[in-house]
Formats: sequence, C-alpha cells, structure tokens
Amino acid sequence: MTGRPPARADRDRLLGGLGAPLLLVLTGTGLLHTTVRSDVYLRYVKAGLGPYLVASGILLAALGFAGLGAELVRRLREPADGHEEERHEGSGHGHGADGHDHGADGHDHGGVTPVAWLLAVPALTLMFVAPPALGAYTASRGGAASGAGQSAYGELGDAPVTPLALEEFIGRSVHAPKTLDGREVRLLGFVSAGKAPGTWYLNRLKLSCCAADARTLHVEMHGAKAPADDTWVEVTGVLRAGRVTVENPVPAMEAGVLKPVTPPRNPYLDAPPTGLG
Repeated sequence: MTGRPPARADRDRLLGGLGAPLLLVLTGTGLLHTTVRSDVYLRYVKAGLGPYLVASGILLAALGFAGLGAELVRRLREPADGHEEERHEGSGHGHGADGHDHGADGHDHGGVTPVAWLLAVPALTLMFVAPPALGAYTASRGGAASGAGQSAYGELGDAPVTPLALEEFIGRSVHAPKTLDGREVRLLGFVSAGKAPGTWYLNRLKLSCCAADARTLHVEMHGAKAPADDTWVEVTGVLRAGRVTVENPVPAMEAGVLKPVTPPRNPYLDAPPTGLG
C-alpha cells in the first residue's frame, strides 16, 4: 500500500490543521488594517459600516488565533514519531481501510488544500495593495442619480460665494432654480470627460451601501478647460439657464475659478467644500 511521498508528507504535517486558522487570521487582520490603521475601507463601503467591519475583523482574528492555539496544543500532545509508528504497527492502524494515511487520532490532517490558499490573496491585497476609490471610469458609465429628493429649498445666505454639496446644487436646479439665479456657488468633485467638445463633468458618487451600488451625481461644466480625469477640484461658477428635469438631473454650470484639491478622506461623502476658494 503506497503512502504519500516523504516531502509531501512533511509538508502536510507542517501545514495540516494550521491552514484554516491562518486564513482566518489573515482575513481578520486585513479588515482591521483597512478600518483601524487606515481609512481604506471608505473606498469600498459607507462610513457607517466601519464598526461592523471592525467587529468582524476582531472576531475572525480571535477565531484564527484560537484555532492556532488548539492545533499547537494538539501537536505538543502527539507521541514522538518513533513511538507513533510502533503504536500503529501494534494496533494495525497505520493506514485506514480506505487506503489513506491517518494521524494519531485517526483523522486526516492534510488541512487546507493549495487552491484554498487563494483566499489569502484578498486579505493580503487589503493590507499591501489597496485599490483606489471609484472615479471617472465609473462616473462615465453610470446613469445620473436623482439627487433631487427634496422639493423645498430656502433662500441662500448673503455670502458672495456659497459652498454647496453637489446633491443640493442638483436638487435646487430641479426644484428651486430661482434660488440659484445669478448666485455664485462653489462645488467639490472629481473630473470626467464630457460628451460634447468643450464640456466636462464634475462628479460625486453616492452609495446606498457599498461601492458596488454607486450612483453618479453629475454637473456639466462649461467655460473652463477640463483638468485630467479623476482630478479633484473645487469649481466656482453659476448655474446656466435651462430647465433641469427629475428624469435627467444634470444641470450645467458656467465655471469661473478652478482649484485642484487633495481628494477628501471619504470620497463618497457628498459635502460642501470647506476651503476659502
């Protein structure tokens, strides 16, 4: 009856029982790295889900370390190799009836298969190669989010330039365009190419839960040269005349001052710009 090759047997004995706990530890550590040690998780989900990710990371890491501890204890209690062979020879249990090798407790401890180790790739990616947030590519392929759920907007203040969130600017352009007549506003977003020559879009992405359900808030820009795609900018300008409908909530803006800025900590939180312009 043929057993496993010595090299493979040594490898299986080394990894047997450790694979699943190690995968749990890696996954839990990856989650904690993106939430506790950095803000990377904000590129994937809404900020409100952060505490749930932290709790999941702690639980997975704790289960993994508990599994590693249990496996180490089991190995320390195993008989020495020589005594184990003698015990198997004496009892006639060196091999199971099905022709497979068994450990001291009569079970196969081959552990996680090589293919299963591919599950470690996402965890390691989160720790070392975090992808960027969604940007111009997604915005240019997604339909415009309504951004116009509120139908009643009050008058804006007396400041010469009013910072607005993109969603509020779009909502006002649909339901209360008179509040924007001749009013200079400042918006924050990232750039994507326009459909017509001389135009481009200022965008924000709105999440319901995670990046997979992102919808785009668009404002079409005129009168200023387009920066490179995915550049974050603050734009000061005025609403262009023209009716904006709920079915196609994409207002146009005559851009004046254009200021490149650092991407915000949370790219999916549509808030008014805080700079002085």
